[in-house]
Amino acid sequence: MESSKNNIQAEEQIDIIALLSKIWRRKKFILKTLVIFGIIGVFVALFTPNQYTASSMFTPNYGGQSSGSSGLKGLASLAGIDIGSMSESSKEISPMLYGKILESAVFKKELLEAPLKNLGTVKTLRAYFIENTTTSFLGLVKEYTIELPSKIIGLFKKEEETIFEPLDGIQAVSEQDFGYFKEIDDILTIAIYDTDGYIEMVCKSENPQIAAQVAKNAELILQNQIIAIKTKSSLELLKYLEEQYTAKKVLLRQAQNELSSFKDRNLNIATSSFSNNQTRLASELQTANAVFDNVVTQLEAVKFQVTKDTPVFSIIKPVVVPNEKSEPNRILILVVWLFLGAVVSIGFVFAKEPVQQVLKEIKDKNQI
Repeated sequence: MESSKNNIQAEEQIDIIALLSKIWRRKKFILKTLVIFGIIGVFVALFTPNQYTASSMFTPNYGGQSSGSSGLKGLASLAGIDIGSMSESSKEISPMLYGKILESAVFKKELLEAPLKNLGTVKTLRAYFIENTTTSFLGLVKEYTIELPSKIIGLFKKEEETIFEPLDGIQAVSEQDFGYFKEIDDILTIAIYDTDGYIEMVCKSENPQIAAQVAKNAELILQNQIIAIKTKSSLELLKYLEEQYTAKKVLLRQAQNELSSFKDRNLNIATSSFSNNQTRLASELQTANAVFDNVVTQLEAVKFQVTKDTPVFSIIKPVVVPNEKSEPNRILILVVWLFLGAVVSIGFVFAKEPVQQVLKEIKDKNQI
């Protein structure tokens, strides 16, 4: 038993020694490969642009259900609005849906056109993407390497501009904007800490001003869209009540004018028909006045409901223009390339003979 164990250990030791001796024999090849990969690593580390990170932390605060909202349900139903769902099922928008808002074309289009300052001629994120793509070294390399096949294919294609009619509820995105949307996805992320109850908007860019301003613009656009979603039902009801307020005010003034004119025309008449007409006009005025007062009351209640439904965002950490780069770690890039060079060279040394042997056997079989 002991002798067999010793033989196994000896074989393993011999195998390790054989592997190490094979590496030692090809040490020049391995060193050359390491030098080549090291040079590539240095090149990549030097030409990888600095990245600056800016972030904003905020938390949404939602108002509770209005105690007077139940009294609005009857009036809201006349406008075809379900205020019950507004006050019950739509109390709060889950922060987990914020990421979906960032993915929407509406959000990204608004972010592309949001104003930027302190960047010379660049006034929007769209203008920055256009300038950065055409002037940066990496942009030129990408254009004439990765994107070269598509550019060549595009030369042979007939450029036919298709015009589509706009459709309600459907966003049209051009090919150029679709490319900008991908760039937004590369630089902008949102982190949702549901347990702690706050959201972090993070933007990375080669330009610290871009990182800070895009993070702030994204924060404001996201908050405005959340407010628009949250207050949609109450704002629709408010619009309906404002229309009713204008209409009922006109009717009230008509009723007042009719009663006044009737009295002025019949100052010295005291007949039964006069009394009946006066009573009728007074009743119509009283009804119009009561309806108008009711609309005013409901209008004020809905204005309060809009305020209650509007979430208030508390800023935990405001956006700060970064002064220090967050990426890249150039030493780590060099180490990764050296490690990759070692793996490739040693793997080649070990795989060369078995692969040659397999190819030789295939060749011999084919000759037979």
